[in-house]
Amino acid sequence: MKMKKFTAGTISEAYLKVKAELGEDALILQTRNLPASLVPFYNGDKVEVTAAIDEDNKVAAARMPEMAVNTKGNNREFLARLKTINSKDIEKEEAKAGQKPTSPSRNTATIAETLQKDETPVHIMKIHDSLDDMKKLLAEILATGESKASAGYAGPWAILYKRLVDSEIRDSYAKDLLDKLKRTGLNSGKEISKAFLQTLADNFPVSTCETAKVQFFVGPTGAGKTTTIAKLAAYFSLEKKIKCSLVTTDTYRISAIDQLRAYAEIVGIDLQVVYSPDEIAGVIENCKYSDIILVDSAGRSQKNREHMGELAAFMRELKPDCTHLVLSAATKESDLTEITSRYKNLGISRLLFTKLDETIKLGNVFNLVQTTGIPVSYFTVGQSVPDDIETAQSVVFVKKLLEGSSL
Repeated sequence: MKMKKFTAGTISEAYLKVKAELGEDALILQTRNLPASLVPFYNGDKVEVTAAIDEDNKVAAARMPEMAVNTKGNNREFLARLKTINSKDIEKEEAKAGQKPTSPSRNTATIAETLQKDETPVHIMKIHDSLDDMKKLLAEILATGESKASAGYAGPWAILYKRLVDSEIRDSYAKDLLDKLKRTGLNSGKEISKAFLQTLADNFPVSTCETAKVQFFVGPTGAGKTTTIAKLAAYFSLEKKIKCSLVTTDTYRISAIDQLRAYAEIVGIDLQVVYSPDEIAGVIENCKYSDIILVDSAGRSQKNREHMGELAAFMRELKPDCTHLVLSAATKESDLTEITSRYKNLGISRLLFTKLDETIKLGNVFNLVQTTGIPVSYFTVGQSVPDDIETAQSVVFVKKLLEGSSL
């Protein structure tokens, strides 16, 4: 069996192409409207027709044009149809094939006799087998693709699953979220979409820790701690009208001290520099009239035990009321997980994600929060001080998260 697809501006034009190339005996298997974006070098074709021809049985198919359907078990109905066969058409097709014309009555009788025995002619069986094979193959291809893409979900659930996976949320988390949602018994598409957003938000805990007086900021090099602290200092002092002090323990980088001092002078707040853990008590005493004390730390590789030990010593003396682990949202998930596992021993209270403007996929952030259960305090979305920082809000984050999906 030969099968081919034809494209044209209209169905009629497509049928003419089928007839011209495959002949009048071609079977039309499928017709569909064709989006312009799917046609290479788009030339105005709007429809696609899939046709097939059994080249070995053209004459036989012409004799019985209605036998492309399964006639088994419907012999009486089919015998009635045979009476309408045009004998001239049969003789014409036989002549074209070089065969001796057969008497219409004899031809009809032979067919009727075959059908009365509840037997299907061999050439019809071949056509049926070919079509069945194509249907089975197509069904298997579609089923396999659908299964892989939707993990067994169907309808709106398959769409939601794809949105989660496209956002790079872990497969296990995506399935768990959808299974929870399915147990609510919702059926309406609008209700499901609304509940979907709320379920995601409920699984993304947030908390600013604003009432904590001593707040310590730790994290790997390059995460953006110093700039983030400057943004928060401006936010508390200028917008919230809260008396705030800055403290830095990052004496490894002179530029970090100068940068923070410049921000402190602009905002009009104090800056204290701590060179060793035993100076902590005195510095905190100097800031006792402040409502919030923001403490910066030097960037440390989580793999450097000596540096991590120094950081732990500062924390023992500082005894912070809240410790923020500052992480870049542009960091791959495996690294985020490894960094968090090392810093978690220091008693992390909150996660703070920077550089959301530098990535289009936020599944790594969602996955980390799911894995650790630690709430998120703030997000930063640029370098501008004090503008590019925002309090973490579950619903707002979920909408940004789903922007990374393809739907």
